[in-house]
Amino acid sequence: MNTNATSASQPHPFRVIGHAGMRTTPDGSLIIKPSFPAELRFYETLMMDPYIAPMRPFVPRFLGTLPENSGLADDAAQLSGISIPPGRTEFVILENLCNAFSKPNTLDIKLGTVFHDDKTDPAKVLRMQRTSRETTSLRTGVRLTEFQVYDTKTSQPVCTPKSYGKAIKESELAKGFAQCFPVYGEPSSSTLGLPRRLLLPILRGIREAVARIRETYSSLEMRIVGGSLVIMYEADWCLAEEGLRRHSLQPLDDHTESGVRRLPYLVKIVDFAHTRVGRGLGPDEGVLLGLNTMLKLLDGRITELSYP
Repeated sequence: MNTNATSASQPHPFRVIGHAGMRTTPDGSLIIKPSFPAELRFYETLMMDPYIAPMRPFVPRFLGTLPENSGLADDAAQLSGISIPPGRTEFVILENLCNAFSKPNTLDIKLGTVFHDDKTDPAKVLRMQRTSRETTSLRTGVRLTEFQVYDTKTSQPVCTPKSYGKAIKESELAKGFAQCFPVYGEPSSSTLGLPRRLLLPILRGIREAVARIRETYSSLEMRIVGGSLVIMYEADWCLAEEGLRRHSLQPLDDHTESGVRRLPYLVKIVDFAHTRVGRGLGPDEGVLLGLNTMLKLLDGRITELSYP
């Protein structure tokens, strides 16, 4: 890693999918994220173990680590401005998903029904069980964590906080999900979102991506505890349309040879601080429930927009 590039790292600018201490490199291409040991082990296993290699396309690219005590002067200068949360001993270097977009409409969805492992403090276990039970998580395997959608008139993101996702009931989940994919000009969204002609193909592409993740994950024996499904799509109308046009010409790959993303959307799983991989664990029913719910929500929104 070029330490000169990271010595002037900046706070991660997007509130959605951000974490304490997260930084970006000056060119915006990389994220430097304080990491728990288990998260680092997952990324290293992902790179080396062919058993879980099928998950690589659905996870942010891992480029290595920047240890807290690396002994490099440039590293020390960089790290001096970063507060490391307890237990996070190294910095994981990942691709910055936001960097592929001019204006990223972003949705963070907490996956699964269980948010603790066998190392979690008993008092925290009770809190997490209550949160799962009192939100949409336990019955659906998903909870809307945070999302932002750009206002076309102001070119600024409108953010919806975690409190909204924790407050809604299962019967309100589809309505909440629709707010993440508004149609420009409709009474419920006004100046937010994309025109229907752009939003529909993007939703279909996102649906296809979630289906691929679900198919791959169902074949693996692992547990993602506290992970999230991140969905991003371009809010700039011209760039969204251009991305769809290019994809229609070359639909089999979501990157050009130069590594620049062509699709105007992406779907990734993030946050692996409490992830385990091992034969004998069986399928992860909680996360699979959440992915099934996501497919239903996407199908519902696609149907709504297909028949106005």
